[in-house]
Amino acid sequence: MKLKGPHSLDKFYAAIVTRLRRSGVPCAITGGLACAQFGTVEHTEDCDLILAANHGETLLKVLQTSPYDRAGCRYRKSSPPLDVRWLAGGFTSHFYWSSAGPEKPYLDVFCAPPRVSSPWERETTGLFASMHTVAEMKRTKRRKDWDQATALGIKMLEIGDERGWLHIFDGPALRALIRQHSPRKEELRQRPILQLALEGSPLLDRAIQTEVEFWTHLDALRLRVYQDCMEPYARALLKSAKVQPTDLQGQHRVRVKYAERLLPTRPLQDYGIDRLIEEAKQATAIGLDPQILRYLPSATPHFANITGSS
Repeated sequence: MKLKGPHSLDKFYAAIVTRLRRSGVPCAITGGLACAQFGTVEHTEDCDLILAANHGETLLKVLQTSPYDRAGCRYRKSSPPLDVRWLAGGFTSHFYWSSAGPEKPYLDVFCAPPRVSSPWERETTGLFASMHTVAEMKRTKRRKDWDQATALGIKMLEIGDERGWLHIFDGPALRALIRQHSPRKEELRQRPILQLALEGSPLLDRAIQTEVEFWTHLDALRLRVYQDCMEPYARALLKSAKVQPTDLQGQHRVRVKYAERLLPTRPLQDYGIDRLIEEAKQATAIGLDPQILRYLPSATPHFANITGSS
């Protein structure tokens, strides 16, 4: 499957992924570009890429030899280095091309994509991550992402992927679909509110809202952990900005040097994933009947791909 549309950025991103695949690198486009490909959003110019963590060096070489409109690739501001030690722990590396034209490519690279509960590399669709992977990543603190997750869930059910039940966060849509056929036991186990939908319970809409609030709090707390541990590293990079190399490999060496001294490799494990989940539950529970929390899904499997070195 190719990227849709005549946009030069589409072709540019596709060329990068194609080069990586030809070098044997497991990778896939996710995020807004994948949603556009699946027909759930309009075109977006940024690219989110999932990459196997031990192939960062290969990607760095590809980026260094992939100019756009004669502009070379550079790290963005305080981006962590594209290095397995930090990528495996859930950090994201950020790049851009300072094009003279109206388009400016931006690339975000994930090696431990947030909230993904199953091996993403086992099911890709052409250049893209699967709808299931993309939908799981859409459980963020941004309201628009929930509509996209729902649209992906509906499309999954239309093509017979029963995991679509896990991604529908619209009460009327869920009621209409569940009248047509029932979820499997596996999806009922993973997402307790589906039982409310089966029963026609008036609690369903509030339970969906609570689930969204929980994932929203969890995403905000997760980002806070990374942002807090990034501060010393970001300050050091900012102070050295005027004397940093302009070439990508030089910028990479500088980032690795500062990261080895100032950036922990496994911030979520250091903070405590169970602690993070419990704090999200507590934030969600404020002002609610605690009984409604029993309809929340288990979030623990959605952190299984976060490793990092000790």
